[in-house]
Amino acid sequence: MKIIVTGVSCGIGGAVCEQLAKKHGKALSLVMSVRRSTEQVEALASACRLRGASVIIEKTDLSQSQAPAELVARALAQFGSLDAIVSNAGIAGPAPLEDLELDAWDRMFAVTCRASWLLAKAAFPHLRESHGSFVAIASQSGRHPHRGTGAYSAAKAALIMLCRQLAIEWGQYGIRVNSVSPGMIRTPMTEAVYQDEQVKMAREAIVPLRTIGQPSDVAHLIEYLLDPSNRYLTGEDIGIDGGLSQTVLDRIPGLAGKR
Repeated sequence: MKIIVTGVSCGIGGAVCEQLAKKHGKALSLVMSVRRSTEQVEALASACRLRGASVIIEKTDLSQSQAPAELVARALAQFGSLDAIVSNAGIAGPAPLEDLELDAWDRMFAVTCRASWLLAKAAFPHLRESHGSFVAIASQSGRHPHRGTGAYSAAKAALIMLCRQLAIEWGQYGIRVNSVSPGMIRTPMTEAVYQDEQVKMAREAIVPLRTIGQPSDVAHLIEYLLDPSNRYLTGEDIGIDGGLSQTVLDRIPGLAGKR
């Protein structure tokens, strides 16, 4: 398996890399795309290599329009072909919409949605040859409006529709395209929130499974979606949130059977 994973850190992107190395070992050739390399990323790459994987770290600013195609070209120069892309890179930019600056809106869409399209576009002939897979990491915020998130929800919603569009256009070539929408996942980006024990407990209490997700939970799902044996699943946005998104009606006061 020859795979590009973007947005690699100690969060979801890193967990995906670990899971792929665990499953494929020497059969894995992996490009880790990062905004900047860190000791944690280097340690992650070393851990994947210990499992036999061939790993390259590429520093890439996916907000730049030429960067996605350059990333694909570098991966092909190293590995010669491509089986899959996991488009995980994203940014946060909370702000009320009435206060949001145009540059912040444009950057959110550039990193979150446009980069995924440009990655897919550059990789298309190679994914067609391999009958490969493209998976983007969206969000429950792309399914449901989330107050104060600025352009984040709109950009993630656009990403979900982009994947659906790619799926119907590329299905004839044997390319599977799906997105994954996590709910509350404890990552380095969200860790500060969970340092407040009261907030942590309050969040756990509204999740039917009564726990906050881990990056490894998402990584297992992505590994499944990338597996070539998963030949008949495409055009889907799969939620992974412990059941949280199913609780909207359950929150209505006065419903029969509530306790």
